[in-house]
Amino acid sequence: MQTEMSIPCKVMVICGLQLVLSARSPNIVIILLDDVGYGDLGCYWNPTGQRSNTPFLDYMASEGIRFTDFHSAASTCTPSRGSLLTGRLCSRTGYPYRLPDGFVGGLPLNETTFGETFKAAGYRTGMLGKWGMGIEPDYHPNSRGFDFFFGLPDGNNNGCGDEAGGTLLPNLCPMNWPNASGNDASFCYLSIPLFRNRIIVEQPVNQTSLSLRYAEMAAKFVTDGSKPFLLYVGLAHMHVPLFHMPEFEGRSQSNSVYGNTLLEMDHTVKTIVEAIKDSGEEENTLVWVVRGGGTASKGTAFEAGHRVPSIVYWPGTVRGGQVLDTIASTMDIYPTIAALANIQMPNNRVYDGIDISDLFFGKPFLAKRVLYHPVTYPFGGECDLEAVRIGDFKAIFATGGQPDCEGNTGTLEQHFPPLIFNLEEDQMESSPLDPDSTLFQSVLQEVNQAMADIEQSIQMNKTPIAAGKYNPCSIPCCNPLNVVCRCY
Repeated sequence: MQTEMSIPCKVMVICGLQLVLSARSPNIVIILLDDVGYGDLGCYWNPTGQRSNTPFLDYMASEGIRFTDFHSAASTCTPSRGSLLTGRLCSRTGYPYRLPDGFVGGLPLNETTFGETFKAAGYRTGMLGKWGMGIEPDYHPNSRGFDFFFGLPDGNNNGCGDEAGGTLLPNLCPMNWPNASGNDASFCYLSIPLFRNRIIVEQPVNQTSLSLRYAEMAAKFVTDGSKPFLLYVGLAHMHVPLFHMPEFEGRSQSNSVYGNTLLEMDHTVKTIVEAIKDSGEEENTLVWVVRGGGTASKGTAFEAGHRVPSIVYWPGTVRGGQVLDTIASTMDIYPTIAALANIQMPNNRVYDGIDISDLFFGKPFLAKRVLYHPVTYPFGGECDLEAVRIGDFKAIFATGGQPDCEGNTGTLEQHFPPLIFNLEEDQMESSPLDPDSTLFQSVLQEVNQAMADIEQSIQMNKTPIAAGKYNPCSIPCCNPLNVVCRCY
């Protein structure tokens, strides 16, 4: 559901800065998990916590809010992160897919991130982990509202490294020029850089210790300053390649690479939360853990592509033990944290996310919400809206078109009229409604109206799609004389 916010602009936020901050503004921590399955967290399949590889996340859910009908704004990484940062559908943001290495550009500069909004309101802001919104100077996290950045310009699979890890496609960097031949050298032989602000501090990045370093940086950030803070953490776990520290080897219930890495991910979150507690700020800090979109075969309009785990933890403010089945989206995070912090968002654009903070405190909320699901296919696409959710019913206009683990791509099928499912009765989306039924025809009318409404809204308020230009000088490289930019 899109909504226009009738509020003053960012300049007025700055003018009222002292008034905003004098009310002990809450700290905000957003932890974005990557490629975590809905059932990977023990609290989503085994509420008792037995045999779980995520004991601390299970604890957070028991002491906070666990959403069961929460959705990523898109089914793949780049558009979902852009929508999280802006509160807008990727059909509006102009950034529906990742630009290849060497292309100048990123999330369009007329889009406003929650980092920019909170920084303008006097918050200390930080970003750790996977960015994915462009690394050129104007698109870098330090230029998009984040005072501090420690992380990767893109995914932990976008380039080579010195460790194979538990991955489907081991991508070790060559050590010399003769070994760096091949048709895909332009991609495979760029090593992954680790940035601290605008400086590359390690290339290729040591992924074995990366999660530990994110946790240490987060712990330092939340305790290093007097102003309220906003921290956005984009973990590499559980995106391939999978890495974990030696101390997690053999400790998971399954004693597998995946299970051990999942356990380390849980420990990373625990380290961040315990640092907040040790600083005395736990009861003034909202921690929101959610999964973003995935890649490849997760680019689907079915629930598996976008229904994600989401946990809100705020001791002393949000009552624990809540399990909410209200429909919500990662696009709701920006409007919600802004409302909780009494910060005004720019009013010159349409937001598809809404403030859901009333849910945290047991207040009445929307009984029937419209939520749109964009799909970006692995080999292109512009965030076409291929599904719409209206209350219990979901219509899907396209299926297929994604590759399986072996890289075989299925046939993309268009559905007119759409497939319509009653998710209250059929969460597996295995039995669409009979197109000849009265119920189907009734729901179809609502679906058609909802699609017409959003298409008109997008045409009236959207950013042109980013079309970056190739410039080899923009490739992040700390040592151009080395075959893979190796340094440090």
